[in-house]
Amino acid sequence: MRLISLSLLYLFLTACSSMANIDYDSNIDFKSFSTYSMQEKPVRVDDDTRVTTPFMQERIIKAIDTELAKKGLGKVTKNANLKVKYFMDVKKDIETEESSVSIGFGTSGYHSSVGMGFLFPVGESYSVDKLFLTIDFISTDTGKLVWRGSLGYSLDGGATPETYTRMANRLVAEILKEFPPK
Repeated sequence: MRLISLSLLYLFLTACSSMANIDYDSNIDFKSFSTYSMQEKPVRVDDDTRVTTPFMQERIIKAIDTELAKKGLGKVTKNANLKVKYFMDVKKDIETEESSVSIGFGTSGYHSSVGMGFLFPVGESYSVDKLFLTIDFISTDTGKLVWRGSLGYSLDGGATPETYTRMANRLVAEILKEFPPK
């Protein structure tokens, strides 16, 4: 029973881990960075009207500022250690409902039991629009990329400004959870 409980706990914790794609220069001492400046306009933005608005760009910038403030980095306009740039792309992604049907046959007795099961995958595939956000940190001393994180979230039809704000906050928080690297 204890083994089953530990297995379920492990599955739960791994399901909660970050799905963000992270890459960085492992030779950099990230503790040396204390300030950043933000490129106010995205480097690249998709033509999708859900993300080309200045409202979405303001949400992303505010979310980045909030997360970096939590990590002790100060935003400055001059003499920053890091330059933060971001990209927003909308891409079609294929998702599948993960469900299955299981049929089992078995017998049992006082001291033994036999069972057999078959698993038939059942599910539908469908296309989903996802906002992919990429955040880059560039060293102002060298002009080189030192850290990059990216992640995509589904764009829901009929979303409200509050929905977009929650999405931007979650997306940025999930990406920057791994910054700075340990």
